[in-house]
Amino acid sequence: MSPAPAPRSALAVPSVPRSYVRYLQAKLLEAEAGLTAMNEKYDRTKARFDRCYARQGITPESDIVNYINAKSINPELKFWYGKVEHFQRELAAYGAALTGLEAASRMLGDDGYRLQDQPRPRNRRALNRAG
Repeated sequence: MSPAPAPRSALAVPSVPRSYVRYLQAKLLEAEAGLTAMNEKYDRTKARFDRCYARQGITPESDIVNYINAKSINPELKFWYGKVEHFQRELAAYGAALTGLEAASRMLGDDGYRLQDQPRPRNRRALNRAG
């Protein structure tokens, strides 16, 4: 009978530098502030657009076709909405990165996800034995 193999050591949990986590948190806060600011600018611009076209009798309730056409060719609305979308993507990316790091840390730090210290049985008969 061959000797039992040496027990396997637990996987080393790769650590993420604290400075990187702080960087991601700072970028997340910047993206959140940027999203808030761009959303406010877009809302102000859209309100100004709505007032201007309402004076001409073009509102979503009265003339949706002309309203959508006017809105689609307005460069200022497109610009600010593009900025809003940019910060939404940044917010999602940094949030997902931080969430992923936290989940990986929990998963790798938990003993349930490490290799077992005892070797597993090698044949089917050993699996069927009561133990």
